[in-house]
Amino acid sequence: MAELAFCIECKDTRPGEGVFVVGSAPEIGAWDPTKAIPCETTPEAFPKWSSKSVALQSSTGNIEFKVLIQGVKRTGAARWEGGPNRSIKAPKAKTVCSCLFGNPEVSCETLGSSGAAPGPSAPQKPQVPAKKKEEPEDTSAMPRLDTGMLFPLDEDGDSVGALQNASQANFFRRARSSANHSTDFLRMDRRSSRHLCFSSDGMVNQDMSRVPSLMMIDEKELEEDCKKHEEEVEKLEREQLNILQRRMPSGSLLEQMAEVIEEADKNSIVLMQGFNWESWRAGGGDWYSIVGRQMDRFKHLGITDIWLPPPSQSVAPQGYLPSQLFNLDGSKYGNQASLESLIKSLHENGIRAIADIVVNHRCGDKQDHEGRWNQFSTGITNRPSFAGVMDWGAWAITLGDKFSDGSGENAPGHFDGKFDAAPDIDHKNKKVQQSISVWLRWLQLQVGFDGWRFDFVKGYAAEFVGLYCEKSRPAWAVGELWGDMAYDDNGLCHNQDGHRQDLVNWINATKKKSTAFDFTTKGVLQEAVRNCQYWRLRDSNGKPPGLIGWLPKYAVTFIDNHDTGSTQRHWPFPDDKVMVGYAYILTHPGIPSIFWDHAMDWGEHVRNQIASLLQMRRETGVKVDSPVKILCADNDLYIAEIGEPACLRVALGPRDAGGADGSYWSNGPAGNCYKVWVHRTQPPKPKEAPPTPAPVVTPAPAAPAPVAKEGSKLEKEKPEANGKKKAKASLKFEAKSSPNVVEIDGEELSDETLKSMKKEDLEKLIGKLEPLLEAAKALQKAPKK
Repeated sequence: MAELAFCIECKDTRPGEGVFVVGSAPEIGAWDPTKAIPCETTPEAFPKWSSKSVALQSSTGNIEFKVLIQGVKRTGAARWEGGPNRSIKAPKAKTVCSCLFGNPEVSCETLGSSGAAPGPSAPQKPQVPAKKKEEPEDTSAMPRLDTGMLFPLDEDGDSVGALQNASQANFFRRARSSANHSTDFLRMDRRSSRHLCFSSDGMVNQDMSRVPSLMMIDEKELEEDCKKHEEEVEKLEREQLNILQRRMPSGSLLEQMAEVIEEADKNSIVLMQGFNWESWRAGGGDWYSIVGRQMDRFKHLGITDIWLPPPSQSVAPQGYLPSQLFNLDGSKYGNQASLESLIKSLHENGIRAIADIVVNHRCGDKQDHEGRWNQFSTGITNRPSFAGVMDWGAWAITLGDKFSDGSGENAPGHFDGKFDAAPDIDHKNKKVQQSISVWLRWLQLQVGFDGWRFDFVKGYAAEFVGLYCEKSRPAWAVGELWGDMAYDDNGLCHNQDGHRQDLVNWINATKKKSTAFDFTTKGVLQEAVRNCQYWRLRDSNGKPPGLIGWLPKYAVTFIDNHDTGSTQRHWPFPDDKVMVGYAYILTHPGIPSIFWDHAMDWGEHVRNQIASLLQMRRETGVKVDSPVKILCADNDLYIAEIGEPACLRVALGPRDAGGADGSYWSNGPAGNCYKVWVHRTQPPKPKEAPPTPAPVVTPAPAAPAPVAKEGSKLEKEKPEANGKKKAKASLKFEAKSSPNVVEIDGEELSDETLKSMKKEDLEKLIGKLEPLLEAAKALQKAPKK
C-alpha cells in the first residue's frame, strides 16, 4: 500500500503554533485546513517538522499540497505560504516529500519496505553522563547552559538524582545564554534552568532545587540581556520578512511588519532634518558617513528621528528629480551599503530613520519614439523577485502632461499642483499604487527605514498618501503641504485660518495616517519676531495661530528647511531671531523639527541652547497636545503657560517680562529675547530662623513700587533724589550659616554657582543687587539716631 509522509523545514512559527500540510487528496485534507496533516518537531530537530505516514487509498495522478501555519490546536487564522501549489505524482510505495516553507521546490524519496518516515525523536530522560573521551562540539544545536552542577531530573520532576563534583560546584552561578548561541528560537534546557540548593543541615533541598533559576538572576543584567535579545530577534524578523516579502500576501506581510516596526509615540518625537541643499557636495559623495559620525551630538540633543535625503538615483543631485527608484547606488549622497550602515548605526542608538519620499513626479530614463522622456526603469538587478516592478511607460503619467503620449487613464485632480520639471505620476492607476507600495516596503525591510516624509504633496491627492501609509505601516509619516498664506496691503494678514484649514483638510483626507509640517506657524512666527509684532502669536480665540492651535497632534513645527533656508533661502527665518523661534516651538505643543544648519553648522553655542530647550521639554513633560494659556501678546512681549496644570512658562520679546512666582516657578533656559521658567518639582526650602534676633534698622517708608497688570506695558522705575533706583520689591536676601553663601529670591548662591553662571545671568544678578548695596551704603553713612 502506498504511504506518504512530509518533512518540512520552517522557522516562521511562533510560540503555540504548528506546521500542517493540506492538499488535494482526501487523505491530506482535501484543502480543508481543519483536516490538515499535523507535523511535529523537537528542540533538537527544529526547524525541521515531520508528519506521520498517511496511507493513500484511492489517490492517483498528481497530488497538490501546500504548507500552512496555525495554532497547534487548530485555533486562530491559518497562515498559508505564498507561491504556487506543489505538485507530485501519487506514490506507489512509502514516500517522504521534503520542502522548505515558502519555497515551491519539493523533493521525494521512496523508502524500502522496512523504511519509516523520518520523524522527531522521542524525548529521552536525562542521564548522568559517564566520563568518556572528548568529542568535537556539535554546533548545530543550542549549547547547554552550564550551571556548575549536573544531576538527573526525571520527567515529572519528583526527585533529584546523584550529584557529581559537589565539592567543586559553584552553586549560585547565574545561568546566562552563550554568546555564540544559534540564531534559531531559543529554548531553555530543563536541567540547565535549575540550581542546586542545600538546607542548613547540609542535605539537598529538593523543593528549592526545582525552583527556576530565574529567581536567582540579577534583574538588571537580565533586563539588559532581554533587551539585547529582543533587538536581535527584531533584526532577524526584519531580515526574514525582507526575504519573503515578494512571496507573501500583502495582508499577511503587513501584519508581521507591524510587529517589527512599532508606531512612534508622538509625545516623544524630536525630528532633525539630516541634510541641507548642499549636503550632496560634502564628504566626497558620501554624506551618509558624515551623518553617521554625529551620533554623540544627536544623543546630546535628544534626537529621536533623522530625516534623510531622497535615497534614489536622481537627475538632480539633491535627489528631488528621481528616476530609478530602486537604484540607491546612483544617489549623490552615497551608495546603498553606506546608507544601510548609517541606518543600522541609528537604530543601535535608538534613533529612527525617516526617508524623503518623492513620488509626485518621476523622470524617465529612456525616450519614446517621439523623443519624450516617459519610459521608466526599476533600477534593481540583484533581486529577481523585484525585476520590472517599476518598469513604467507613458501610461503611468497623467493625461495632459507634456510628457504624456495619451495612453494614460486619468487626468490630474482638480486641486493637484503642477510640477513642470518632470512627468506627473497618475496615482489613480492601480499598477502605480501597487509598485510604489512594494518600493516603500522594500525601503523598510531591506534598507531599514522606519517612517516617511512625503515631498510636494500638493501635487497629488491626500488619499494616496493615506493609502501608501496603509500599505507600508510606517512608524509615522509627515507631509510637505506648502501653500500660499493670506496677505493684504499691510502685509501678512493676522487671520490665517484659511491657510491652516487647508492643512487640517489634508490631514483628514489621509485618514489621519500622516502629520503635516506646520507652515502656518512658521509664517506667523517669523513675521512676529522680524517686525516685533508678538501680538500675531494669539488668534481671535486666544489660541496659537498655527496648526498647533487646532490640531497639534498632527502638526510638525519647524524654523527652516532645505527649501526655506540653507543656500536657497526661499522663505528664511530671520537669522538673528532663530533662537527665539526655537524657544517658541520647543516649549509649545506639536512635534518639533530641528534644522541641520542650526544645530550642526552654527557652532556649539547655538547647539547647546537648543539642547537646553529640548532637555527642558523632556523634563517638564510637554506633550504633543499640551494646552496653551496665552497671558500676554503685545507688540514687544509674549507670555504663555503650557500644560494643565502649567509645567512651563515662556516669555518672548525685547521687553522685560518681570519675575514669576518663585514658589511655583524656577528659572529655565534664557537667551536674547526669550526666557523660560519650569514648574518646581519640589517647593523651595524654608528659610532658617536666625539663632538670636539682631537689631534691625528701619529706613523711612518708601512709596510702593508700581505693579503692571498682566499683558500691559511695565512702567519704568522712577529714580530717587540721589539718582539711584529703588530696590525691587520682589528681591529677597538672606545670609546663610555657611561662609560666602547667600540666598536671593529663594535660590542659594555661592562662589561655585557664580562661576558657573552665564554672563547675561550675572548681569541680571548685579542689576538686582546694586540698588540694595547702594541703600546699605547710604544707611551706613547716615548719622545714627
